[in-house]
Amino acid sequence: MHQIMKPHVSLLVTLTMCALPGCAAAPPPKTEPWPTEPFTMHAKGTFDVTVTPQQADNPDAQAANISRLSLGKRFQGDLEATSHGEMLAAGDGTKSGGYVAIERVTGALHGRTGSFMPLHSAMMKQGVPERWSVAVVPDSGTDQLVDIDGTMTIVIADGKHHYEFAYTIRDASR
Repeated sequence: MHQIMKPHVSLLVTLTMCALPGCAAAPPPKTEPWPTEPFTMHAKGTFDVTVTPQQADNPDAQAANISRLSLGKRFQGDLEATSHGEMLAAGDGTKSGGYVAIERVTGALHGRTGSFMPLHSAMMKQGVPERWSVAVVPDSGTDQLVDIDGTMTIVIADGKHHYEFAYTIRDASR
């Protein structure tokens, strides 16, 4: 025959036995301090983008045959925001090329309001994106996003832009 002990009975027995002379109480459990380093948060969603060709505004840019484009975006999901920026691109735009861009994103990220500036860089070789990098410019955050840092991954599937944003905010009290 097996004896089944109920957890509350076992705890009562242990507490009663420790009240006896010569019984040493167990030390309190160790607690870890709250982390002082920021932890990585993850945001995801979709965005719509409008790209408008602009004229090269100086002779060197015209001679280099570099495309200049304005960007406007509307983010949905964990990041509810709009952005405005500028892109410089080289290549034919269909098979191979490269671009750099910078934009200011303004809105709410997981409920924190403010703005920050992502910097983009990418190459495309025979229609396949390579070395695509999107990272937050250091010290570009404002308001509740002052100490933001992070990287964003962009995936284009079925004509829709999706983002995944891994970020930290150093001072979580903001």
